[in-house]
Amino acid sequence: MKIRGSLTATAVRLGLAAAALAGALACGTVAPATAAPERIQGCGWNESRGGERAYYEHCATNTNVWIQVKRWPRGDYHRCVGPGRTNLDFDATGAWYDSTYQGGLCSHPGDTGP
Repeated sequence: MKIRGSLTATAVRLGLAAAALAGALACGTVAPATAAPERIQGCGWNESRGGERAYYEHCATNTNVWIQVKRWPRGDYHRCVGPGRTNLDFDATGAWYDSTYQGGLCSHPGDTGP
């Protein structure tokens, strides 16, 4: 019985720790109401708005990565992006990091693949 109680107490502690971490992460990603509009958008895909083109924000500072760009009505493709903002095609409808494409890392920002 002592083992069962010990396992239950451990499970409860782990559950509480996970809930606390989830809450901290959720609060840490909300932009303050006074933040500049460009700071509300974050890493990864950012939709076009106010006449500005959609872009992909690569937040790492020391890597170039492959992203998959989804376009409509034209086809999707891969693009190598470096740190910072990369403006995307006028018809881009989404973009995300693709770790399965050529290992996820690339050497020359601007390179494209099928």
